[in-house]
Amino acid sequence: MTAAIITVSLIAAALLIHCLMIHFEHRNICRQLKTISSEDTNTLLHSSNGTADSLIIEMNSHLQNIRILREEYRTKSHDLEQMMTNISHDLRTPLTSAMGYMEMVRSGGLSEEENGHALEIIENRLGRLEELINSFFEFSQMISRGKAPEKEELNLVSVLEEAVVHYFDDYSARGRQIMLDCSKRRIMIHSNRNMLMRVFDNLIGNSLKHGEGDLSVQVSESGGLSIRFENGLSDSEVDVGQVFDEFYTTDISRTKGNTGLGLAIAKQFTELLGGSISAETPPGRFAVTVSLPADK
Repeated sequence: MTAAIITVSLIAAALLIHCLMIHFEHRNICRQLKTISSEDTNTLLHSSNGTADSLIIEMNSHLQNIRILREEYRTKSHDLEQMMTNISHDLRTPLTSAMGYMEMVRSGGLSEEENGHALEIIENRLGRLEELINSFFEFSQMISRGKAPEKEELNLVSVLEEAVVHYFDDYSARGRQIMLDCSKRRIMIHSNRNMLMRVFDNLIGNSLKHGEGDLSVQVSESGGLSIRFENGLSDSEVDVGQVFDEFYTTDISRTKGNTGLGLAIAKQFTELLGGSISAETPPGRFAVTVSLPADK
């Protein structure tokens, strides 16, 4: 009987000690969590007596995941702030230009022909402003919803020529030209006109803002339908593997007040149309090739 009592007493004492250790470990974990939650720290939980190792390992795993998500949020938040600043600049540029020409017309002193030309430029700038707003909206819609574009039979050459004409005055004002090289007047494809126009517009606009010299636009049907945009380049550190990323920052596509979305939108829209887009940097040059599925 005495031996049984001693045994039970020892077991009870062991259980009591174990419960006390668990209690102290619980308080230790609560104290550490309170510190971690109140401070921006990378500290993880640690055990004081080893009674809750499995729990601490699991909680540390969750803490690390939370910190990864927090860092991603901070990065995205910073990128979003920068993008919004640049979008504001992009929207302001054609608006400021249009207002400048409106002031010229309002002040008088222009001939009838000059007035007509100024009004055409104003219309062009306001149209560009509308296109930019639509681009931002379309980009967010395509990304968030994965919406499939509506397609129709259209003449690729006609769409490309319209995009080139849109930038004719801008290139001429800088002493530059857009040289369109296409052996045919009609190449029919099954695609979305607005999205295709946005791709061409963004690539031509990107060349105007960041390229040098004349822009060569070459249409080829050899080995598939492709359109190559090539111009001179001053920035020799372009990473062609990243130029289509949304927040890539380099002179070719992300500085001078640009939104950083031009090439990203071009890539997204091209892929949604069933095509592909790539970039390369021949010596002193920058080239983007858009490959599209030919009409069946």
